[in-house]
Amino acid sequence: MEYKVGDLIIGKVNQIRPYALFLTFDNGANGLLHISELSDGYIRDIEKFGTIGDEIKVKILSIDPNNGFLRVSYKEVPESERYSTHDSSVRRLPQFDEADFTDLENKLPEWINDTLKKAKKDLDND
Repeated sequence: MEYKVGDLIIGKVNQIRPYALFLTFDNGANGLLHISELSDGYIRDIEKFGTIGDEIKVKILSIDPNNGFLRVSYKEVPESERYSTHDSSVRRLPQFDEADFTDLENKLPEWINDTLKKAKKDLDND
């Protein structure tokens, strides 16, 4: 299917960045839904609009003639035609695989030791 500027199409979120949702479309095209094209209001958390796997109806604003990359908008879709499978009531857990817990790991033995000393002191005072 050949897309053109102004078409309303459904894309699937395949990547999330703080500034945009990246979408794939039925014809294999890829696109960017910039945070400024989600709403006229301030957006603190882009994942309130979409997470990986969600489908969103968007309007094509431009198509790169060299690679077919689409720049799209959600806020330009008429209110009566908006569609999204995103459930904003579901809070996703943060991705801890990227977190660095080294400081906590290094401090834990000290905290355990301090707690045991305090517990022993409390027992001795009873």
